[in-house]
Amino acid sequence: MHNNLTNILTEVLVFPYDETTVNSLTEACKTYTEKISLAQYEACVLHLCLDLPNTSFVQFINETTESTYPIQVYRALSGYVVGLALSIDHAGLDKLLYPLALCNVLKCYQPGSAGIINKCIDSSRFDAIEDYWRKHAEIPVIKSSDLLMGILDKDSWADSSLEIEEQFENIKSLVKYFCRSKFEKYYTTKTLQDNQDVYTFMNNVAQDLTSCDWLYAAEDPVKILKNLHKSGGSATLSTVKNRLREMDDYTNTNIEKTSIFRRFIYSNDYQEIDQKRVSPLHFGIAMFYELLYECLKSKNYE
Repeated sequence: MHNNLTNILTEVLVFPYDETTVNSLTEACKTYTEKISLAQYEACVLHLCLDLPNTSFVQFINETTESTYPIQVYRALSGYVVGLALSIDHAGLDKLLYPLALCNVLKCYQPGSAGIINKCIDSSRFDAIEDYWRKHAEIPVIKSSDLLMGILDKDSWADSSLEIEEQFENIKSLVKYFCRSKFEKYYTTKTLQDNQDVYTFMNNVAQDLTSCDWLYAAEDPVKILKNLHKSGGSATLSTVKNRLREMDDYTNTNIEKTSIFRRFIYSNDYQEIDQKRVSPLHFGIAMFYELLYECLKSKNYE
């Protein structure tokens, strides 16, 4: 890690720090990461990608090392901490939330952070996002049993003589099959109406994908969005914002800070990204992942 931090700091320093200083900064970052919360991690991600001040982190580094540094050094240190945090074997839902938070911000990173990002972030860490969805979207095969034959011609469960505990997992699989079948049937005929804005359409689909009774009704959400064949040209986020706000004119300040597109559209935040261009497809995918993060975080942290 010493060599990594030394290498990272070359992105923001003209002259390298001495070994003692680098060791001090390395240990401070490791200590911070050992007990890092999701909120602290999000702040480091925003500092790294958008150069948003991270006062508590700066204060921690200063107090721990008993020194202060040029402002750009803290951005490099934030990137180092983000990389360290991603390498932790997180438990439960955090396996998804940590890489997903970065994914949602990374799409709008400032050019000045590119070198730090390339040296800090192992892109393989993003595999956890698809792995998590694939695992939870899987529907267990119904085990051989008398479930169907035992209830098809019966008027009540009591008449079936089946034990509910023995059949519960089979019933759960049947419910999931039903949810997926209903969802897929709906999307085989889902089309853009002649008078409907394509970005509004993709936003609505992203909302559908994250608001199903069973969150994983879509086996492959990105494939659903791609199959809508809304590849078209691109538009600036400012234009997209105006279109969506015409149809849904409200503001919301409770949107997650890492939901960059949603904060820009509905909270009038991150105005520096207003000229970023995005295609309908990539907009829909981005909105899906932002909504997914908000949905899962609210269930796990609130």
